[in-house]
Amino acid sequence: MFRELPEILESQELIDRAFKKTDKVNIVDRDAFYRKKKTIIAKTDSFCTTIITTLESYVKKFPSINNMHPFFQELLAIKFDVDELKKSLGGVDWARKTSYMVFTTQITQLKRSQNIEFLKQKQKEIYGRVTSIVKQVKKELKTLKDARDVFISFPDIEDIPTVVIAGFPNVGKSSLLRCLSSAKPEIAQYPFTTKELVIGHMFKQEKYDKTKIQIIDTPGLLDRPLSERNKIERQAISAVKNLADIVVFIFDPTETCGYRFDDQKHLFSQMQEMFKDSEFIIVENKADFKKTSSKNIKVSCESKEGIDVLINEIISKI
Repeated sequence: MFRELPEILESQELIDRAFKKTDKVNIVDRDAFYRKKKTIIAKTDSFCTTIITTLESYVKKFPSINNMHPFFQELLAIKFDVDELKKSLGGVDWARKTSYMVFTTQITQLKRSQNIEFLKQKQKEIYGRVTSIVKQVKKELKTLKDARDVFISFPDIEDIPTVVIAGFPNVGKSSLLRCLSSAKPEIAQYPFTTKELVIGHMFKQEKYDKTKIQIIDTPGLLDRPLSERNKIERQAISAVKNLADIVVFIFDPTETCGYRFDDQKHLFSQMQEMFKDSEFIIVENKADFKKTSSKNIKVSCESKEGIDVLINEIISKI
């Protein structure tokens, strides 16, 4: 979705590319005067057109922030200064319009003149003015370049039934995703291994119909107010808020995750309060080590105990 965004050149890179294309321009004409004149005009046209069309592609191909899915709007706001991005897009568009104005008002004089020295001087003047304009948006182009890197790092979210896995760090969310889908997330015994959203898929088969279900592993959440959550945690909150048809909330009753069971319960109550309209499936992981007397689904991502029960529960709710 966002991976088709064009590569963003910084100001000097754009200027160098424009001059490189200009160097390749060569006009053939038997008349020496017209050969020189046409070459000057063609080189000037090539330089300005490269600058103008490149800047235009940056502005037109960047996603409309206000029209993006709410999840991507929130994700962008978590990772980037949206106001700065909007200002930078405006600045780059100003550079495009101003360069176009310089080119269109000056090219007429080139076409009318019969003086080669005047043509060379005018060409130099146009190069200088357009180059100066591009350098004035050096900061804005760098902002677009950085924003593009953020955009292309976004996960490929599909508009299909979606399950979001949530819970404290190190309770087994990534391990569960690996059990439920073909995704191969990084698994490690330390908090916040998952720093971004990880996407997997499973399928619901009914006779000849197959329904694709999206499963999202989120960064771990801690039991604290939203205002105190870091950028990694806020991605998880945004996924639950904007994407989840079902939330699979994982508990670790063994507390080997490093967090008390009571704290995990408090976080779950907090999420239920925040997302009252969401459908929750409660799962207790590490059932091969400890099982409580609750009616929650008991699973073990190591032995695969209870995984089929969880899959059936997800499919029935989807």
